[in-house]
Amino acid sequence: MLKQILASCSLVAVLGMGALPVLAQRSAPLIAQATSKAIADEELQKFVIIAKKLSEISNKRSELIGEAITQEKLTVERFREIYTVKKDPKVKPKTAISSEEQQKFDRVLAKLVDIQKQTQSQMGQAVAAENLEMPRFLEILEAVQKTPELRSKVEKLMK
Repeated sequence: MLKQILASCSLVAVLGMGALPVLAQRSAPLIAQATSKAIADEELQKFVIIAKKLSEISNKRSELIGEAITQEKLTVERFREIYTVKKDPKVKPKTAISSEEQQKFDRVLAKLVDIQKQTQSQMGQAVAAENLEMPRFLEILEAVQKTPELRSKVEKLMK
């Protein structure tokens, strides 16, 4: 369960929240800073609350993506195949992509952009609601991922 929640937290970074490109470039100093700068129990509790919210948002996002794909009468596998072909033209599809499939794919892709924007906004709001700054949240996330003792403490708080 903790792995899923940490993956959801990492989704914040993947979705490109605010200053994350800058923070990603400084990840090593952030880890050192987070582990050397004591993480208060209050901050860790906020982190756990946020992590749970991010996990819920991520699960809902997955549901919405699945629904967007099936509404267009595509399978997830076929959508992934078309996506892979579009991303890397060297990859050949198992079966030719019809113009109808291409149109369905394009409609799904447009929906996914909207879902991503909505998810990004919700995740930002979840972090802000707990009065924890995004850079500090990311520092704690990195520290939890890299420090077994801290990860154990988070697991206990999640129960």
